Amino acid sequence: MDIKELFKMALASIFANKMRSFLTMLGIVIGIFSVITLVTMGESLKTYMTEKIAAMGVGANYLEIHAGREGGLMTMIGGEITYQDAKAIEQRAAHVISVDPRIIRPGKFTYGRNSYNCSAVMGLSPAFLEQINWEVAQGRFLSDIDVDMHRRVCVLGRNIANKLFGSFSPIGERVKLDGANLTVIGVMAEFGSMMGVTYDDFAVIPATTAEDLFDVSKLMEIGVLASSQNTVPQAVAEITEILEQRHGKVDFRIDTSEESMAMLDTILNVLTGIVVGIAAISLLVGGIGIANIMLVSVTERTREIGVRKAIGAKTRDIVAQFLVEAVIISLIGGLIGIMSAIIISSLLMTAIGFPIQFSITSIALATSVSIIVGVVSGVYPAMKAGKMDPVEALRYE
Repeated sequence: MDIKELFKMALASIFANKMRSFLTMLGIVIGIFSVITLVTMGESLKTYMTEKIAAMGVGANYLEIHAGREGGLMTMIGGEITYQDAKAIEQRAAHVISVDPRIIRPGKFTYGRNSYNCSAVMGLSPAFLEQINWEVAQGRFLSDIDVDMHRRVCVLGRNIANKLFGSFSPIGERVKLDGANLTVIGVMAEFGSMMGVTYDDFAVIPATTAEDLFDVSKLMEIGVLASSQNTVPQAVAEITEILEQRHGKVDFRIDTSEESMAMLDTILNVLTGIVVGIAAISLLVGGIGIANIMLVSVTERTREIGVRKAIGAKTRDIVAQFLVEAVIISLIGGLIGIMSAIIISSLLMTAIGFPIQFSITSIALATSVSIIVGVVSGVYPAMKAGKMDPVEALRYE
């Protein structure tokens, strides 16, 4: 019997019991769908993060210093970094060209009867604009004098300025931040959002002013630019030496752009691995389902097998018939899963604004797995059918 005839017989059997065939392949559909969808979402998220970080101007020579030891708890737990630490790095680190001390707290801005609850009032320095690709639309940004003199000035995000002043220019106007008077010196250009965080809701004040208004001495982080990508290791070594001398211990950590992206990749890969594991269980269940239905099919078609063997069909013909049928069921399920995953993933990524990044490897792997599942789950039923005695098969009622 040629392969074309085998496919015709297999498809005829499958479409003769459409609902049963669909339910049989449902486990394969769900497993393949889960694998491709989650891998696609992970790859799309990585692409999105890379593009956003590049748009922010954060290059390979960018570093961040946080309180807390490497691998330990997060910022401001287990240690502290201060404005004086930032100044020491700026003055002593030869391979550092820019240092930005940062304090971030929420606050409420008011102007007359208008108010705005700001999710992030950022105490910064002029170096911020050297490190992050963000521009001032009106007025000016902070100056070194603003920071050194603890001036009570602020630069508003676009959304804050619109809420408090509408279409009027806020430059030179006085606003209140949690009751303290500040003079507006600038409005930031529209920046947009990243990972659900809207940067146009932020406001900027001098880091020293933030220390005074919020009564804090700890920094959230220190942003640093090394002189080049090649000098990042030297900059890290210098910063480590300076802070260790000042603190007497290593109660801080230095995160490079490369390490941050590697950490993101690791987290996403772990999550993807967990989901792929769950999907593998679904594929296993789907394979068991195919084997079970094929066994039922063998029993139901006992007389058919007996007739075919009686008129000359060999054992290998019967085995091939049922094996091809199992593979086709699994392959159709895999194709449905792949197409569903591509469509749903595209809709999801478009809805949340992520770039669509399909993994050809995961699609090829999913197709291969669906075929393998079909072969493995069809072998035993096919062998059972092939070993039937034709006389006993013809007697079956």
